[in-house]
Amino acid sequence: MSGRGRLALSVNELETGEYHYVLLEAVTEPGELLCYRPKEIDEKGHPTALQAWFAGVGAVRRLEASRGQP
Repeated sequence: MSGRGRLALSVNELETGEYHYVLLEAVTEPGELLCYRPKEIDEKGHPTALQAWFAGVGAVRRLEASRGQP
């Protein structure tokens, strides 16, 4: 089973009041469970987790557009 193309989005508060998204891509290793590795980390801090999440959704949409997916 390949994890390629499976994405997850995480939002983390790296410093108090500064939220960043992390776009994760699924990877699988023989004999391993499905795991994720960072694909893109938000450089810009956002004042709320919701704003960081929306920025992450935008990153997912840009990635899908570059792959030619609807």
